[in-house]
Amino acid sequence: MTRSFAFFVLAGTVCAAPLPPVTPFLEQHCMECHDGDVKKGGLDLTALAFKPEDRQNFDRWVKVYDRVAKGEMPPAKKPQPEASALKTFQAALKAPLRAYEVAQQAMNGRTVLRRLNRTEYENTVHDLLGISLPLKHILPEDTPLHGFDTVAEGLRFSQLQIEKYLEAADAALDAAIVLSKRPVGINQRYSYKNEQGIRKNLDTPPGTLSDKTNPKSGHRVMFRENDKEVIMFTTGDYLVGLKQCRLPGPGNYRIKLSGNAFQSEGEPLTLMVYSSNYKQKRLLSYCELPADKPREYEFFTRLDGSEHLVINCERVGRDKKGENIYNVGAAEFKGTGLAMQWIEVEGPLAAEWPPASLKKALGDVPLKEVDDKKRKQIGYELAPADVKESIAGGLNGFATRAFRRPLEQDEAAPYIALATQALDEGRSFEEAMRVGLRAVLTSPAFLLLEEHPGKLSDLALASRLAYFLTSSMPDEELMKAAGAGQLSKPAVLKAQTERLLKGPKAAAFVTNFVGQWLELRNIDATTPDSKLYPEYDMLLKLGMVTETEAFFTELLSKNLPVANLIHSDFAMVNNRLAEHYELPGIVGEEFRRVSLPKDSPRGGVLTQASVLKVTANGTVTSPVIRGAWVMKHVLGQPPAPPPASVEAIEPDTRGTTTIREQLAKHRDSETCATCHRQIDPPGFALESFDVIGGFRESYRSNEKGANTKRKLHGQNVWQYKEGLPVDASGELADGRKFQGIREFKTLLLTQQDQVMRALAGNLVIYGTGAGVQFADRDAIDAISKQAEADGSGLRTLVHAVVQSPLFLSK
Repeated sequence: MTRSFAFFVLAGTVCAAPLPPVTPFLEQHCMECHDGDVKKGGLDLTALAFKPEDRQNFDRWVKVYDRVAKGEMPPAKKPQPEASALKTFQAALKAPLRAYEVAQQAMNGRTVLRRLNRTEYENTVHDLLGISLPLKHILPEDTPLHGFDTVAEGLRFSQLQIEKYLEAADAALDAAIVLSKRPVGINQRYSYKNEQGIRKNLDTPPGTLSDKTNPKSGHRVMFRENDKEVIMFTTGDYLVGLKQCRLPGPGNYRIKLSGNAFQSEGEPLTLMVYSSNYKQKRLLSYCELPADKPREYEFFTRLDGSEHLVINCERVGRDKKGENIYNVGAAEFKGTGLAMQWIEVEGPLAAEWPPASLKKALGDVPLKEVDDKKRKQIGYELAPADVKESIAGGLNGFATRAFRRPLEQDEAAPYIALATQALDEGRSFEEAMRVGLRAVLTSPAFLLLEEHPGKLSDLALASRLAYFLTSSMPDEELMKAAGAGQLSKPAVLKAQTERLLKGPKAAAFVTNFVGQWLELRNIDATTPDSKLYPEYDMLLKLGMVTETEAFFTELLSKNLPVANLIHSDFAMVNNRLAEHYELPGIVGEEFRRVSLPKDSPRGGVLTQASVLKVTANGTVTSPVIRGAWVMKHVLGQPPAPPPASVEAIEPDTRGTTTIREQLAKHRDSETCATCHRQIDPPGFALESFDVIGGFRESYRSNEKGANTKRKLHGQNVWQYKEGLPVDASGELADGRKFQGIREFKTLLLTQQDQVMRALAGNLVIYGTGAGVQFADRDAIDAISKQAEADGSGLRTLVHAVVQSPLFLSK
């Protein structure tokens, strides 16, 4: 008996039957390198037993299967197996691997017990209590696995987690149980003429010393005024804050303003509205203001009551010749300014008082209005007819909604007992209820999704569907269908899926799925070099993410083919992003569908600025990083990590060496070349785009190169030079060549089925809370083929995922 066959015998009789055809294949095509000399092939197959119960052993055999199936092994320079031998090998190895995993899934399910992640927790508590208080920041960061923070294996409990859940529950109950008098809100129009800092600046004569410690410092007027408006030529937050507006408290507010661009030569301005508490500044909204006449703009937002409003425009205070407002003062200044007529603030907005959250938390408890001069802040008292009966009824009702299913007999008894004990200790009805509610909000039944091995119950299916498509608890209609035992019927499930996709909460699906699938959450991970990329600003960053979300939404709502992810004849842009993409004639901050010129390099997700930014380091681009990103996220074939001995490439911003020349050294060895043949081509195709997604024909350099002819806001750009030319050509592993991104996308369109499978797999991971296992691959293929047969639409694919056995089972 040869050594190469001995290890299969040691594996045991359970796996011996399907394996004999594997032995000759391995001896003929693998043992020359993968023998006892580990240094030669990296894996000793002669010592590798077949023990699928050992996770590491199982994964090794899956790796063997995959590398042979992909044609990576045997190496291209070695004799290749006949197609029939290859088919026999794959079938022989696949059968026992899949059989073992299917048996494990039958016993335990695909996923372990899953808790709500931070986003799901916040949304669920908001819907449960009818509040809008931010809670996510209180909880520890979740650990993503398989690319998503919905995967159960990464959602563990810790002592810190429990402490923070208690803290979040208290904060949520404080926001929900409000017995104060209706707050005296504001509904007022303000003029910046009455803003103290602006008024002082306007009224101080030019030349007056503004800094007594510096005799050379003189006052410069940054504003003008007329009978209608104040014209601002400064971006200083300390001058343009609306401090005369004192917010009465936390809540939702309506903000409306009127303004226009001034002396902008017909060009509009983008106005940004922030809230500031002097420690942090938060962007609330933004709009484009025209040059010809004032525009009124209205939006709604939540404010915490401790903030004040700040307005700003980044392109004011400097003219096209480079003259600065600080050098000449407002009277003589000829550059762009912001004309503000007024700003209105109304809030906190409350449709009813006491707020509906009180009833959602405590149940239908009678209220008594209080008119007590000693307790001026108290407006209402709880007046239950039978305190203990109200506690029992309130907690039973709340727990039923919180647990997302009918309660078992006496299931609420422990929570009722805690509240009753607090009552017996002399605490009020409200305090006693808080004790019980707090316990419910930190209980496993609330924090965990209840799923059992096998087919999901209708109620468990309702929760899975709701958290998949809305990142929150099932609504009343979904619970009604589940409670009647109808949801698991294919027609009903399809109708409910369609209803949720059409609803406003589907935006959470787009944000949370796309943000993780395409790594958009990493948009702030790097800051582009301000000298190399002076055009990068906050509005561009916001536009990057919004474009990709709007693009996915367009595919989803119109059920457009998944192939649009590779290439589309349209883009979703607003004015700022259109400027970045050099698409003329786009006015306004709203994102809209725009047809692309036939020769445009844009279209699809690969050439969107968000993707191009998160795959760059802020200074230079790397074909390896971008190529690996395409392999993983678009094609579903993540490359193996580089060997520890391989050093990373240091970026060259001097303009002396191209990244292609640097990478050539990495492909000297056969080990590196095997992977780089797959990784590099997509990355080379994307070299036509810089670190912020701008199209380029040459690299930007800090030192060597010609002066650029580009202009920024009408002024010559001097911060960088035009360096070496970009070469975006390449050759795929199969020998097909391309010249640039357009030809590469044409080649990639021949792999639509692979893109569909990759997206289906990611949707399954996100929706079920478990990674795609070896035994799931056939089901993923079935989902993809079903979607392709029905037109390959994105919405069709989502429906196919929901109707699949993977989604319908634990």
